[in-house]
Amino acid sequence: MPTSPDDGAWLDPKWLVIGFALAAFGLIASYDWRLGLAAGALLGLAGLTWLALALCYRAGPPTARSRLVELARQHARNRRLAAARVPVRSGAQQPPQPPQRP
Repeated sequence: MPTSPDDGAWLDPKWLVIGFALAAFGLIASYDWRLGLAAGALLGLAGLTWLALALCYRAGPPTARSRLVELARQHARNRRLAAARVPVRSGAQQPPQPPQRP
């Protein structure tokens, strides 16, 4: 199952993009230092823009989606706990008793 962006997981695609951007910056900087400075400036500008947007639109109250996801997780947890318990049969579910002779 794919991870949710609400989880804050380390496997978020943004980390992959950041890693490739830093690797590209390193390759460009090792090729030509002036080109590396220009690429670093663009990368820094993109980072600052991302930071400004992240701070501006930071998470507020829980959304309907996050509440629904939490409810689904709670239901799944309850189902796992119920399946792990030893089943207790009620009177109607007990197997029939053989007739006893007096």
